Parts: sequence; structure tokens; C-alpha cells
Amino acid sequence: MNVTLRQLRAFTGVYRTRSITRAARELGITQSAASLLIQQLEVQLGVRLFDRSTRSVQPTPAADEAYQSAERMLSDALGLSRRMRDLAQARAGRVAFLASAGAASALLPPVLAKFRAGFPDIEIDMRDMAADDLVPRMMSTDAEFAIGSVEGELPEMTIETLTRGRLSAIGRRTADFAAQPSLTWDELAERPTIAMRRETRIRMQIDLALSAQGKRLTPTHEVALINTALAMTAQGLGLAILPATMLPADQFPTLIARPLVRPAITRPVSLLQRQGRSLSPAAQAFVATVRTVLAGRVS
Repeated sequence: MNVTLRQLRAFTGVYRTRSITRAARELGITQSAASLLIQQLEVQLGVRLFDRSTRSVQPTPAADEAYQSAERMLSDALGLSRRMRDLAQARAGRVAFLASAGAASALLPPVLAKFRAGFPDIEIDMRDMAADDLVPRMMSTDAEFAIGSVEGELPEMTIETLTRGRLSAIGRRTADFAAQPSLTWDELAERPTIAMRRETRIRMQIDLALSAQGKRLTPTHEVALINTALAMTAQGLGLAILPATMLPADQFPTLIARPLVRPAITRPVSLLQRQGRSLSPAAQAFVATVRTVLAGRVS
């Protein structure tokens, strides 16, 4: 049995109005088309739904039994249609994504604020973590994408660079530090420093670049999280070695960044997605907001 929504609409219309003519007018079809839909439904259900005469149309007991079920089915179909339309137009839905702790702290708050203002009914599920955990976690979660410092090529993944940040010395806004347009790595070596641990990607990149020039980084302190480095720097324990994009000015108003040169090193902030997997309309809208907010932001 293959009952169609058009047949159910014709049936409920005739049941309510007790008239094929009025039901046809509500549906925007001809009287003969409405009558045919009722006949088809009766054949498929194997019962008579209406007793017809030249002057009236009366529901049968079978029609009385079927009416509430038909209304529920039409209501469910309408609700599904509206829900799918809302999802397609990003008026509803859910965005689940991963973000490195640095990106979540320094870059994504304005993105989240802008997205919330434009799409207030979309649920946001942001899972922040260490940058080096993004790739393995993408393999094992329902997150649609990830945002963080990822580069190179990865099997079954696409990587899009959203912005780049120069490796910088981040310190307190003192007169002498603020007066320096940049610092060399040799100058940095003369000061207390706070760097990421050796096993992190950012530290590996730094060590590789310095090694190529016969230099070596020997930090005073090593930490695993960017916010730990910034908090220690705010207490005057040393200069943090981080991309300038990872400094959230609102959270650390006393800190400033000065680019490190000789060599200059940059770190990307990237969008990571699974190959061959489409983003939901809600996720597409969020990614578009990320691109808009981060467009041209190079520090």
C-alpha cells in the first residue's frame, strides 16, 4: 500500500468540509482530481470512506477512524518539511567541531559572537584541546571539522589555511620592550623565555628552523598549553614564544607581541575536514563566518 500525501490532503479536506468541491478549491485542484484521489485512496485502503449523493458527502465509520491518523501523518510531514527547510537555510541545526586551545581562546570568540548574532537558533558544540590532538580526535569523533595549527598533507583529510601568525616574543608592555620593533633569536636567548614542550608541533618547527641556521632554543620554562605560557608571561616570568595570533588582547591587555626574526617563522591556523564528507548547512554557515572574521588577519 502506497498512500500519498496528496491523497491524505484530499481525504482530510473532504472530511472537514463535507464537500469534494470545497476541498478541491482549498487544495487548488479540480473537482475531478480531488474525486480521483479519494477513489484511489479507497481502493488502496480497501474500505469506503465517503457515502456520496448528488447533494452531500458523508464520512463512513472507516473515515471517522482514519481521520485523526491522517491528520497526524500530515502534521508530521509538515513538521519534517519545515525542519529540513530550516536546516537547509541554516535557521536550525547543530555545529560540532574541534578547536585547538589557542585558536579557541584567541581567534574564535569573535567568530562565535558574530555567528550567534546571525544564527541564534543553531546549537554550537566546540571542543577545545591541545593542537596536537586535533588530527587523532578528528578520526574518532562526530565533529564535522577542526580549526587549529595543522599543515602539510594528511590521508583522507583536506587542510585549508585560514590565516597565519608570525612566531613572536610576547611580553609585558614595558617601555623598553614596546620600543623594539622586533627581536632576533639571538637577542631572545639573553632573556628568560617560556616555550612549548619539545614534543609539540610548534616547538618541533622552531627547533628545525633554528637548527638549519646553527642555532638552538634553550627556554627557561617549557609548558604544554598556550594559556599557561601567557599567564606566566603576564606575571613577568619570561617572554612567551608563540604566534602573535595566539595572543588574546582582551584576556591579556598587559601583553604585546614583537616578531622574531633571523629567522622569521610563521604558523598557520587551518581548517581541517574529512575528504568526501559534506558539511551540514549549519556547519557551512559557521565556516563562512570563520573565513569572514579571519580574512586577511596575519600577525
